[in-house]
Amino acid sequence: MTNQRHISILEEIKKSGGDLDMGKPNDSVLLIDGMNTFIRVFSAIPTTNEDGIHVGGIVGFLRSLAFNINMIRPTRTIIVFDGKGGSNRRRKIFPQYKMGRKMSYRLNRANNYLTREEEQKMMIRQLNRVVEYLECLPITLINIENNEADDVIGYCTKHIFKNNKSTIMSTDKDFLQLVDENTSVFRPVKTKTNKQGEFIDLEWMHQKENIHPPNYALLKAVVGDKSDNIQGVKGIGEKTARNQIHLLWDSEKSYDAGDFIDWAKGRSEKKYQRYIENEELIKLNYSIVQLQELEISMTAINAIDNSYKRDTP
Repeated sequence: MTNQRHISILEEIKKSGGDLDMGKPNDSVLLIDGMNTFIRVFSAIPTTNEDGIHVGGIVGFLRSLAFNINMIRPTRTIIVFDGKGGSNRRRKIFPQYKMGRKMSYRLNRANNYLTREEEQKMMIRQLNRVVEYLECLPITLINIENNEADDVIGYCTKHIFKNNKSTIMSTDKDFLQLVDENTSVFRPVKTKTNKQGEFIDLEWMHQKENIHPPNYALLKAVVGDKSDNIQGVKGIGEKTARNQIHLLWDSEKSYDAGDFIDWAKGRSEKKYQRYIENEELIKLNYSIVQLQELEISMTAINAIDNSYKRDTP
């Protein structure tokens, strides 16, 4: 990829559709799950440079950034990456967390790498280059040591920008639990009704998911999450859980794993015995997946505050 090619992509971002919202910086914040976005485009976009080297992660990330900023029109854009050792806290609780996770391999790849290791090296090179470019743009980059992007984004929506409009951009459904009056999730995947992706707000969660957003964490605690190697209650799928756990439907209250187990113990039906027998598993899973009450150190909180207050280029 030549320097001229690099410049053309950056110019494409600058020219992507007119002026942005020029209100106060925190009026409308776009929070992007950086690694989620990068892996998605790296796996799917086959672009190569003049030397035949795959650069789909770089091109795809920058074009996705340009397109979505132009569409959402934020007053501030923050891209959050996992910090070094980000999974350590959850692995102390559950050592198998994210173990064995695999990226989509050789999907739409324009050139075949000899080994998985070679592809991993290419991915790291492109990711480092993306970060170099992002540091030149008027956006905020955040990565906090010992914290995953999920935790940082959760903290930002619930504390820093709780009274401002926030949009979380990610395909990770864990973020659905953060949806409220001021926070929505944009999933940049094509649907039958919208080729650009879908915006998930409070009304969407109540009508289509039929779940009060904070209770989505309870659903995940029961059914598990294969992508993170979290095993749910055996024999209980999402459809069954939705039919049986009436607490999920409550549009006024949020319930944690302890509330659910207490509720299940008060049921006379035999089907709820399975949940009671898996009480420890459900509570363990809930402590891993929930983003409402996070265990973030004061050092991390100060680092987050300093990151978003720092002047952008």
